This record gives sequence, C-alpha cells and structure tokens, in this order.
Amino acid sequence: MVRLAKVLGMLCVVAALCLAPRLAAAQVGIEMVLQVYNGAPIALYERPSLASPVLRTIGVGNRFVWRADRTIAEGRQWFFIQIGSISGWISPDDNVVDFADPTQITPTMDRSATAVITANPMSLYAAPGRGNTILATLPIGTQVRVLDAPVVTDLYTWWKVRVLSSGAEGWLVDTVREMQVTAPLRVYGYQVCENFDLKTFGMTGWDSIVSSLPRLLDPGEQVICLASTKLDGGTSPIVVVLARLEGVQPRDSLRTFALRGGVWTPIFTQYSDFFARTERLSLHDLTGDPYPSLLWNVRLDGTGGILRANILRFNPATGLVQAVFTGEFYKGFMQINSRLLTFLQAHYLPDEPNCCPSGVERFAYQWNGTTFALLLNEVLPLPYAIQSSRR
Repeated sequence: MVRLAKVLGMLCVVAALCLAPRLAAAQVGIEMVLQVYNGAPIALYERPSLASPVLRTIGVGNRFVWRADRTIAEGRQWFFIQIGSISGWISPDDNVVDFADPTQITPTMDRSATAVITANPMSLYAAPGRGNTILATLPIGTQVRVLDAPVVTDLYTWWKVRVLSSGAEGWLVDTVREMQVTAPLRVYGYQVCENFDLKTFGMTGWDSIVSSLPRLLDPGEQVICLASTKLDGGTSPIVVVLARLEGVQPRDSLRTFALRGGVWTPIFTQYSDFFARTERLSLHDLTGDPYPSLLWNVRLDGTGGILRANILRFNPATGLVQAVFTGEFYKGFMQINSRLLTFLQAHYLPDEPNCCPSGVERFAYQWNGTTFALLLNEVLPLPYAIQSSRR
C-alpha cells in the first residue's frame, strides 16, 4: 500500500527551528485522538525542547488531537498536538499516552440505565463540554440514572444524568474508566444493545417480534442484546439481534429482521468464527444520509488478537442489510472521530517481540457516496511507546 509522506511535517523536520504558531497554521493532516492514561500531568511546550516555555499541562483523562506531525529533538520523540484551542509539543515517557475513541462508552451505558461512580470523583457539568460550568463534584459511590444523550463533543461522549441521592441533574463525561452500570436498559427481559443512540436511531413498533424470537434463532442460541432501529431510514423498524451459541465451538451471530407482510423476516444473517467474540456492536451516522451504519467488531481467538471489523448498511434497492466494509487488523483498535473511521494495527521493527511493538499502522476510511474509501495508510510511532527504539 502507498505510504503517504507527511509533506507539511517535513517542512519542519528540524522542528526546533520552527515556531509552533507557524506550524499550527499549516495543519492539514487527518486527526487522531489521544489521551493521557497514566502518570503525572505532561507538559505542552511551545517548541520541541525541554527548555521551551510550557503552555499548559495535560492531566490524566484529558484528550487531544494529533495529526501525525512529529520530530526528534534532544534525543526524544516529540508530537505536535492540539488540545482545545492551544497547539504545542509533547514528549511524554512510555506508557503514558495512547489512542482513544470518542464514541467508546462504558459497557451497557444507555438512557434509563443506572450507574455508579467507581474510580475517581467526577464533575457534574451544566452542559456537555468541559468548558461549561461545574455544578458539583460527585464522590466515588454516587449512583446516577441516565436521562438523555449520548452527545459527542470535546472528543468525549456525554450523558445527562440525575443523581439518585439528591435529585440534582447535569452532564457526565464518559471516560470508560470511572463508571460501572449496575442496572442496564432492558425491555421484555432482553438487554438493549448499547451505543445505538436510541433517541436518534431508535424506532417503535417492534414489540411483536418478542414472541417470535425463539423460532428466529438457531437451537441453543441465547440473545445477548437487541435494538429496534431506523436502519432503513425510518420507514419501518428493523430489529438487530446479537446472539451467542455456547458449547464446544462457541460463536456469535448477528441478524436483522424486518416486518414484511405481517411476518418478521430475516434480511441479514452472519456468524462469527468459532471462539470469536463480539467486541462492539454500535450504530452511527457515518455517511450523512438517512441510512445509519451498523458497526460489528469481532475479536478473533488467538495470540494475535485480530480485530475483524464489519460495517453494514440497508440497501433500499434490495430491501436487505448488506456488508459494505470488512477488514482485519492485527492487535487492532478502532477510532471514530466525526465521520472518519480509523483502524490501527501493530507494526514491528525486525527485533521487536510480539508483545511489544513500538509502531502502529494506520488505515483511515471515509464514505465517498458509494463505499468506505481508504484515505491513507501509514506507519507511525505508537504513542504508548513514544520513547522506544523506533525512529
């Protein structure tokens, strides 16, 4: 595949001689979202030098944008990043910064779910976005019920909640690390699939499928979750069902059903490999048209941890749900930022063990009206191992 040269980054290859404002004005690269996961706050420098003025510090949990601009100075790797309206250079130690997905959420979080704060006190905001007023600080152990959302802004997903002990209402940011769902959203005894944005993509009129479900699945399969959606643009409900068959050769299945002539009819069926497990099933507007995209990520069994990504869409010409994208990524990770899909896989130098790559290969895709087209494919340093041997 073609390796795209980062031309603008090359203009400042001797980055210590380039002023940050000048470089910031030239940014045209495709964004990746990074987060500080561990350690003390890291410094954001005006230039790639430890002697340069510090513009601000970035604490654990904060996210920012990286467009692949980097350099080596003073024997260290440096990334040029943007956090909010401020741009500058960071050079964190290993095991501090890594990729984050703005659309990744706490497992089973949804409207009407109940959750408890488990890791750190959390700020309750007046509106989604960290620049808004903080109404209260909620201690560990606080229970909340989700009232509304999700809303994706400032590189995070946000939920409107009510504090059960006080009745106070506000917005919490979902970092996927600080909350645990204690009572997920269930209907007719079935778990509702999370990350389907039911406020936007949900649809009523699907109740009759409940009595039909046992005969619509294979013998022995158990429903993991289901959701009624506007996959066909909102003409009629299309029910998505994720099921699992346990046993000697366990596997997952994904089906979609439409009500045709009063009968719930399968319009898509696919099985995972044996021993593979669904890692993510979610619904997104990736195309800007009336048909949302159904994302089904499956993690294959084995030491490689291969991520198989599938994107499904309703085809109005056939009346069926069809796969429009399939890809496999070694030790893969996915990130959705706006309508850009980024997949990352491990990339090794010749002497690196399987456990510990210092590089990552990035594949960026975007809908072009017909398919999810590859925008770029390139190899970069792994942010989690930024000071490793890779150069």
